[in-house]
Amino acid sequence: MEKLVPPALPATVVARERLNDRFALTERVRLQVVQAPPGYGKSTLLAERLPRLEQPAAWLRLDSRDDEPGRFAAYFREALAGLCRELGLDVELPRVYAPVAEAMEGWLAALPPRSDPGRMVLDDFQHLRHPQILECLRHWLRHQPPWLTLTLASRTRPDLGVSELRLCGELEEIGLAELAFDAEEAQTLCAEQLSFPPTRVSLERALRRTGGWPLALVWLIERTTTRAAFDSLLERLDGSHPDFVAWFDELLESNIDAQDHPLLLQLGVLERFSPNLVARLLEGERLSQRLEALVRAGVFLERVEPHAQWFRFHPLFSGYLRHRRHELSLATQHELHQRASNAWLRLGNPALALAQAIEAEAPEPLAELLGQEGPALLANGHFSLLARGLAALGVTRLVGSPRLTLLHGWATHAQYHFDRTRQAIDWIESQLEEPDWAALAAEFATLRAQLAINEGDAERAAPLAERALTLPPRYLATTPLTAAAILGEARFVQGQLEESLQRIRNVEREASRLGDDQMLLWALCHQSETLVAQGRLQAAHDVQERAIAHVERCGLDRLPVTEFLYRIRSQLLWEWQRLEESEQAALKGIEVLDTQGECWTLQCHISLAKVALSRGDQAQCADQVRRLRKILVQGDYHIDWQANAHATLIAWWQANGDLDAVARWLHEAPPGEPARATNHFAQCNLRNHARALTLLGRFDEAEALLVELERQTERLGLVTDANRNRLCLAALAWQRGQHEAALEHLRQALALATRTALTGSFLRLGQALAEMLERLLLDDTLEPLARGHAERLVSLTRRQREFGRAVRLMLDDSVIADIVSRPDVPELIRTSPLTRREWQILGLIHAGLSNEQIAEQLAVAPTTVKTHIRSLYQKQHIRRREEAIALAGELLSRIQGV
Repeated sequence: MEKLVPPALPATVVARERLNDRFALTERVRLQVVQAPPGYGKSTLLAERLPRLEQPAAWLRLDSRDDEPGRFAAYFREALAGLCRELGLDVELPRVYAPVAEAMEGWLAALPPRSDPGRMVLDDFQHLRHPQILECLRHWLRHQPPWLTLTLASRTRPDLGVSELRLCGELEEIGLAELAFDAEEAQTLCAEQLSFPPTRVSLERALRRTGGWPLALVWLIERTTTRAAFDSLLERLDGSHPDFVAWFDELLESNIDAQDHPLLLQLGVLERFSPNLVARLLEGERLSQRLEALVRAGVFLERVEPHAQWFRFHPLFSGYLRHRRHELSLATQHELHQRASNAWLRLGNPALALAQAIEAEAPEPLAELLGQEGPALLANGHFSLLARGLAALGVTRLVGSPRLTLLHGWATHAQYHFDRTRQAIDWIESQLEEPDWAALAAEFATLRAQLAINEGDAERAAPLAERALTLPPRYLATTPLTAAAILGEARFVQGQLEESLQRIRNVEREASRLGDDQMLLWALCHQSETLVAQGRLQAAHDVQERAIAHVERCGLDRLPVTEFLYRIRSQLLWEWQRLEESEQAALKGIEVLDTQGECWTLQCHISLAKVALSRGDQAQCADQVRRLRKILVQGDYHIDWQANAHATLIAWWQANGDLDAVARWLHEAPPGEPARATNHFAQCNLRNHARALTLLGRFDEAEALLVELERQTERLGLVTDANRNRLCLAALAWQRGQHEAALEHLRQALALATRTALTGSFLRLGQALAEMLERLLLDDTLEPLARGHAERLVSLTRRQREFGRAVRLMLDDSVIADIVSRPDVPELIRTSPLTRREWQILGLIHAGLSNEQIAEQLAVAPTTVKTHIRSLYQKQHIRRREEAIALAGELLSRIQGV
């Protein structure tokens, strides 16, 4: 009978092994509840996991007709009898002639006190509302034998005394947060369904926008066939999309009382809410009880924290409520937003107060809020929100207020809109003689110093910062600390590394004393950059470790400065060729600023391109290069960002032999003067010139440039740049046929690497590096540390894959189709068909790749590869890798020419 068997699994099932510990069959757990809105795979999870875990289970799949005591009891008895048979229990269960309560008493009496553990699964439990049925099940739970676990899959919270069971430790819950797909599961789903799975950046952005909702991810996948189409649809993904509007309309119509629809729309005004906040904002009776009813109904409400009374809506459902908000009058919306703003201010959250005040469209309260809370908003990195609020006021109001002009200057600067920052400074300088404006002289000098440092003019920035330190702050209490930080940065730009390091350490101590968490994090990041410039990469890494601990301790994971930390960490880890960790750090940096706009994430995309280039992953690297070029034309970036991006683009063109692109770049490249190359970004920019000249065969010009750069590195102690310049000289000499000179440059580079531990910069030399190292290792004059590093580099060069020589996915779709269609293939291939991804992995196993190499080839996590291999082995009754290799060889041998 269909109601008494598990549902059929979909064609593509993502194994949820990370939830295995939630399925422990222990005597203590009486009830397991799998609760989430529709589309989260509750039934699929149970139907897939329970057999995998070899857990006996009886199923009863419910529908609305089963909400009748007699009918429910009859089916319950049949399911229970089936479980007893599976467990080998000789039990006679009485027929349902008596009232349901008496029948259940009889079944409880018939069940033995001891048995192997098993489950009773009630699927779609939300259909059961009859008081008599629920009371009988509550009684059943209190008295069921300890070997039995009642397991419910439900859209709503079961009314079975769940709270009491939770307090007693007798409840196991799998909720919306656990059922949401994580990155690995989403990657597996895409790999199974798409010929060109999306990039990691796009996939993680999709997870954030969908909240990991499997239904929404499947919707995305089914409507796209290419990476570009996936990204395009993802940009338009919102709860206001017609498909989701229709779906949510139907959901609310069938699950929510009509009187609560206005309440949902009003709650949709808020980013998060609690019963206390709702009571302050909204008018109506029994608001707390009605809110609790919504929570029980499972309408895409999430707890902000597991143990708190704060809630928020799922991102797509929140977008749907915004779309439906027009059903409230404009006056009602504005009033709700203003009341919400006032409430958030009373609760001490100026950021959420400002967001609501902007929506309220009331200029006077908005201007007052910005003037009062602007310093706190700046200190906590809410630059984008500040910019929105200031834009809502209009230029006329801004230019008349020194405080608002100052906020405008900092907010636009933080978003790299330096032309607007210059506009704010022009307003300041034209009114600086006015008393109200003169009072903020320290703040204005600091802003002007910051813009100067970002324009690369350290000579102008330093005296402005020094002047700011002599004046008392009147509005931004952090002004002296900010000015001190700018002065330290100016010394860094000027190449005075030791003085810069000392000043920034003083900033760190003062920030710690004042409790300025954002400035403390910035100081740690800047220390790390300075240590890298000095060639002390391990010390820089140790400082980054302290910074990460600070972020976790203080909850700074959404501050823009946190992207700075992840960015420089990714750069350092790439240099050490810890590619997986480098990629993860870059992805975290993008996540921090994902809602701020893509221009903020340029440096992290550079890191992802470098990682893909190091892996020989042409498709992923091409995608990142397209992003880089698009982002570069969207903003006016600091030369540090430009130089880093251009270095990666040159490496990409070199790998593809695109000398025309190199020549075009050289014609348009940012200029530079060797005499002013006093920092890593000026050095990088000119080194890019030298690399381009070398590729174009203009050797004398390149050499002259690199020699000038070397003079600066020696004078200023720029050890890491000296190491990279020496590598460029080695590549230059080798390319022009001066092999002895090339080996001498490489010898010096290896000597420097005993201090810097550079690896990624060496590997950028490509095949030439392997040839040079092999010749150099024949010489016994290398120091032991340098020799050890050279031997490691030789090993790494052998593992590197050039684009034209990357391992092919031997079992592609056409080969698979040919194999499966043949009459002489093993029967197991037909009865237990492999997924597309399992075929690919089988082919790569046959090619001799390790799990780690397969993961790198497919751009997935090693744990994902292990999951696929386990599934492949189970389907084909394989126990060892040798058997998988033999199977692949047998299959391929059946195809002509293989």
